[in-house]
Amino acid sequence: MKKLILSLLALLVLVIMLGFQQQDFSDREAMIQAKVFERVEDYRLNLQKRCREKVMKEANARVDSILIIRSEEIHTVDSIPRPVRPVKPDKPVVPLLNKTEPIAPIIGNGERE
Repeated sequence: MKKLILSLLALLVLVIMLGFQQQDFSDREAMIQAKVFERVEDYRLNLQKRCREKVMKEANARVDSILIIRSEEIHTVDSIPRPVRPVKPDKPVVPLLNKTEPIAPIIGNGERE
């Protein structure tokens, strides 16, 4: 029983001694600073990206409007002439049938030959 009490007492003293050890927070502070720097850099890059997209959108609108205005000022003449209309062939001459000849139907009336 004495051994059990002594071992529990030794364990308690060891835990108390480890609890009063001075902890080194320098690594933790460095990690926090690195994370803060990373987040600030990400925010700065995203802000630059949004600003660039906004500027490019505005520039495209201005360039398009300038091109439209200039296109109205410049009168272009097409240098390629339109081709001449082709000549239509003559209509084929179909001989008229003699009125005395009976006209045979093209499609049969259901009788099989």
